[in-house]
Order: sequence, then structure tokens, then C-alpha cells
Amino acid sequence: MRAALDSAQAEADAPPAKPPAPRPRPAPDESEGTEPLPSTAQPELPASLPPTPRQAPSEPSPAVPAARRSLVTEETKQQPDAADRSRSATARTAQPQIVPAQRAPAERAPAERQPDGPGHRKAVAAPPTVPAPRPRPGWLRDHPSRGRAIIVGSAILTLVAILAGWSASLLTRHAGSARIRASAAARADVRDVAAAWVASQVGRAGLVSCDPAMCQALEASGVPATDLLVLRPGGADPLGSDVVVATAAVRKMVGRRVLTADAPATIASFGSGNRQISVRVIFPQGAAAYAAALRKEIADRKLAGASLLQGPVTASVAARQQLSEGQVDSRLLLTLGEVASQWPVTIMAFGDRAPGASPGIPFRSADLVVTGGQPGPGPAGQVQLMSVFLHQLGGYFAGARIRTVHVAGGQDVVRIEFTAPSQFGLLRAR
Repeated sequence: MRAALDSAQAEADAPPAKPPAPRPRPAPDESEGTEPLPSTAQPELPASLPPTPRQAPSEPSPAVPAARRSLVTEETKQQPDAADRSRSATARTAQPQIVPAQRAPAERAPAERQPDGPGHRKAVAAPPTVPAPRPRPGWLRDHPSRGRAIIVGSAILTLVAILAGWSASLLTRHAGSARIRASAAARADVRDVAAAWVASQVGRAGLVSCDPAMCQALEASGVPATDLLVLRPGGADPLGSDVVVATAAVRKMVGRRVLTADAPATIASFGSGNRQISVRVIFPQGAAAYAAALRKEIADRKLAGASLLQGPVTASVAARQQLSEGQVDSRLLLTLGEVASQWPVTIMAFGDRAPGASPGIPFRSADLVVTGGQPGPGPAGQVQLMSVFLHQLGGYFAGARIRTVHVAGGQDVVRIEFTAPSQFGLLRAR
């Protein structure tokens, strides 16, 4: 029986006909642990041999390999790194080693920094990687001429934008200078117009106060320097004159409130805003006294006008309304009465009221036509006769200016006019 068991055991331990190549195992002393050994299949007993009862062996049995496999498995579970190192070592022993190809310096990865110490070599850092040039777009590689055209076009557009901005700056600067010149020219034009009006319409009986520039313009228009009172900063006092030409400089020197109180009435105004120039009447008693005197003067004018219309004087519809409303200068009303006493006349129109005049400023001129069936001289002869007659009367009549005027419609008329400003109280005195 013992011989049969030994024969079966030997047959079971014999290798198969074509066994697979076993995985090489390291020697027991090469590593701390080894890979678990594959289990060996137990041989099957022949069917002719009946199982025998198990007897206690007379000799101690050898160490069972399974115990070693169990120990190795536990050690492997506790130390997985050791198993991996054993597997790697086995793979290096079983397979030929392949030496990796050396990379170029630019492709070599920088060496990892390792701690310095005995037995260790200091890692040398690889040179910095130079970035590869950015590839050109496909359309630029395929069409280089189009790329150059786009670049040139962009440069041209940039240059055009710069030139446009520069031109706009020049135009703005030029426009600003043009506005300044236009403003200065406008002020000069307004000053010249005002100076010409003062020279032709304001009498020489009193002084005219003005700033230095305005006085210079007035003198250039024909006003004698002896009739001008120049106002200067620190010593501007227009009360010594009969008329003040109120420019922006005069308003700044005198003050609007003082100017309105001392010169309450405007007989003419030119321009607007800061360029406005007004010709104002000085009334030393103040604005309230002027308003009271004006009310009395208008009442006297109405009475004188009604008296003329009841006498030998005839008038147009517009002239009759203006006479009845007291809008005619008192000197002109007295003169018309004296002329009508010598010649039958018809009043065609009143005039000479300046633009911007205050309410109550009267008309200072009248256009007359000598009427009647009697033969007489023409307009020029009539002007000569009337002028001689009025100057013989003296007083304010001598201040009347008589001339022939060719009006619209082809008619020649005799114009009688007086200078500004008007006088209060003449009609009451007569």
C-alpha cells in the first residue's frame, strides 16, 4: 500500500507534457517578500484503488509549502510596495531591457530636485525651453500678397484717422478764432452805427459822455472833442452831460442801478446782449421825477396837437392819430403852428423816432407839402423861405433843420426836424 501511494505521488509531481513557462521566482533571500506561489493541483487516485484509512505517519512530515504561501501573502498585503518591486525585478530579469532613446536638450524634461547628500549627485536643471514661433494663419501662408495688402490698408487707415483728427483740431481752432474776430467785428460795427446816429441826431447844446473807445468813434464820426465827456474807471460821472452812450464798459464803470436812476429814458438802442449800446437821457432829479414830468409833457402835447388839427393844418390819417395821442415833439408842434400861419400845409408823416426808444420818446420830424391854389416856388424855394422865416424867430426855432427830401412814390417834401433829446415844459410856457 505504501508503495502504491508513493508511485501515485511521484506521478502527480511529474511535469505535464507541455507545461506553460513558469514565471521565474526570485531566490528566498533576494527580497523581503515574494509573489504567492501558484497552488498545485492534487492528483486524483486511480479508481481501482480504494481509499485507505489515514494512518499516523511514522516520520515527521516535511514543511507544507502552503504555510509559506500564506506567510508571503500576508507580508505582501502588508507591504504592497515590496510586491511591486519584486514584480518589477522579475520582469526585468525575464525580459530584455530596452534603453530609451536620448532626447534633445530642448525636449528633455527638467530634472527633479533631489536632496543633496552623500551618495547623491546634484541634479542639473535643463536649459529653458524656447517657445516655437506662432504659425502664420493659413490664409496668410496661401495668399501672402493679400496679407501685405491688408497691412498696407491698415496703415493707410491709421494715417487717415490721424490726419482727420489733426484737421478737426485745426478747424476747431480756426473756428474759435473766427468767432472771436466776428465778435470783435460785430462790436465794432455796432459802435460805428451808434456813433453815426449820435453824430447826426444828438444836438450840440450839451455834452455827451462815453468810454474812451466810444468817444474816439464819435470824434471820427464828426462830433467835436469839446462836446465829449470821457468816462474812466474810478472817475466815471455822467451827470455832467445831457446824454450818455451806455456801452458795456460804461455799464461796468457806472453800474446798471446808478445808470438807470440817473438816465431813465433811452432815446436809441443798437445791438443786443453784451454788445448793446444805448443812448440815454440824463435827468438829474431821478427816475421818479422824470416819469412825473413825462406825464405832464404828454398831456400838453395832446392839447397842442388838437389845436393844430382845428386850424389851417391838414394831416394824413396816421399823422392825425399821432397828434391826438401826444406822440409829437413839443418843439415840432410849435414850429408847425408858425409855418401854418404863413403857408397852408399838409402833414404827410412824422418820423425820426429811433429804434429801441423808451415809451414817451416823441417823433422829432415832419414831412410837409405846401397846399393851396396859389402859384409859388417849388420845394427848393419853399425850403429857403421857411428856413429864413424860422431863423428870424430865434430861440429853439433856430435849431430846426429844413431840407427837401425825395420820398417813396416820387414826391418831394419839405422835412422839418429837431435833434435829440426833447425838452420838457415848452408848451406850458407858451
